[in-house]
Amino acid sequence: MVSRVLFVMLLCSISHVLLAEGLYLQTVNNTKLTEKQRQKSLKKVKEHKEIVLKGELEVPPFHKRGKEDASLGNSFCTTCHLSPPHTKSIRSRTFMNMHTQYIACETCHFRPENVQLSYQWQDTRDASVVTPKSKLFRQAVEAEKKTKSLPAKKMITKDTYVINPFYKITPYYQQQAIGLRNDNAFTEETKKLWQQEGGALEQKAERRAMIHAPLTEKGPKCEACHNEKDPLLDLAELGATSYQLEKIQNNIVTQFFSRYKDEEQRIRIMNLLK
Repeated sequence: MVSRVLFVMLLCSISHVLLAEGLYLQTVNNTKLTEKQRQKSLKKVKEHKEIVLKGELEVPPFHKRGKEDASLGNSFCTTCHLSPPHTKSIRSRTFMNMHTQYIACETCHFRPENVQLSYQWQDTRDASVVTPKSKLFRQAVEAEKKTKSLPAKKMITKDTYVINPFYKITPYYQQQAIGLRNDNAFTEETKKLWQQEGGALEQKAERRAMIHAPLTEKGPKCEACHNEKDPLLDLAELGATSYQLEKIQNNIVTQFFSRYKDEEQRIRIMNLLK
């Protein structure tokens, strides 16, 4: 009887540890790398160069790079990746980086097979779950005065709606968030490894390959979410109104990307309205 109780307690303890890790870290720890993965990662580590951003980079009179997205600061991904992260495609990077304001990295890049994930709003500052509601897609802020020249009694005010970048749609498995945070022990260990100099290339390459093995370099296509038939995310369950749902599923920018797939293809603005 005692041995049976101890066995149950041991199982509960193991289960608790596994759940504490989260599905992504569990997958990383169970990854068996191939030699091809190791060599590819080693090549990337050897070729890596630190990127130094120029603080006041701008092209007069209207192009100016904004500040780094502070809401990504708690994500493990930004231990290495830039904020904002999408840089390769000149045509789509602005649209993709806009998504980082309300979509966690793992929502697009962690797509395990034969695993049923759920999606919830999370406050990335403390990892708490946020109750779904329509305002999460656009948060109302203080009413601003639109016409200051009018008499006070005729002052026109209107609520301005903005995105709260700290609230992100995040994947969950068994009620636990998938992603790692910057204060995680695995994250701290990775940072220390990267700070080592000299002969740590092999270890860095191994760690880099393991981190990326469960992830997909390219996220799902725009149509995965921006469609009416079988969207990746249940936006209504996440709090979207029928109006928000219709606008997201029939987004004109994603329709443009689906028609004009060639990066070099030039179009006229009138074509966007078709």
